[in-house]
Amino acid sequence: MGNGGVDVLHVGFARSDPDAFARILARGDIDEINSVLMRLSATVAASVVSRLPVPLIEGLLDRNEDAVKTWLCDSPIDTAIALLSQIPREISLALVNSLGDRVRRRRFLQYLHYPAHSVGALVTDVPLEFQAEMPAKAALVELRKLGGEDPGPVVVVLADASYFGLLDKWKLLTNHPVTGSIRNYVLVAPPLHAETPVASAISDPSWHEHNWLPVVDHERRILGGVSRARLFGAMGHGASEHARGSLFTLLLSEVPYVTGQLVSRAWVRRKAS
Repeated sequence: MGNGGVDVLHVGFARSDPDAFARILARGDIDEINSVLMRLSATVAASVVSRLPVPLIEGLLDRNEDAVKTWLCDSPIDTAIALLSQIPREISLALVNSLGDRVRRRRFLQYLHYPAHSVGALVTDVPLEFQAEMPAKAALVELRKLGGEDPGPVVVVLADASYFGLLDKWKLLTNHPVTGSIRNYVLVAPPLHAETPVASAISDPSWHEHNWLPVVDHERRILGGVSRARLFGAMGHGASEHARGSLFTLLLSEVPYVTGQLVSRAWVRRKAS
């Protein structure tokens, strides 16, 4: 390989055929490879590097770890995970834990720690999170800033970031006067543990009362949450008879809830008129 710059044709080649580009790139030494990759966008570089032999990837980490971190953080998540999957596990865990992007770091840790059939693999971000000791009046102000838009589930955490409960928004909005801290306005909602298999989580009795549950790690720290619809969707056609029975039971349990919602809305409309 020569030491010349990477022109537009090379960039287009790397983007359109990363497999072939990686095969050619692998013929160079680690300094040449690094030089070429630094002239590519994060997305293209990550795609190419994920196709290099593992020893070369390890060499790039030794030579330019900051660049690898940039590729992991700035490329699309699927491309970044493809690259991460080629890095030896003991190295990848340390690398991910050193990333500054909290959201991306959590996604990677989910991938590394939790298999596809576990709840941890389905986690999405928490819509809103309050500290348990936050003054209730301050929380009410934050909710009113949303202009009447429902923020979705609001998770309450303790000072050490461990899960405490879900905010009872109805109680907070209707209580007069609003006093004390948020911990006085919490609903008991047992969290799901990230390592729990989806087939087991679907039978959790908490689904009878909630359509979204928080997901925690082994130290009860919030990883995010999962909706009932997302959990059922993950079961797909491979659901067991037990899970199908649980699903049927939960669907039946929704009938009183939906009916109650319709009655409540009708009552509100009637009161407004």
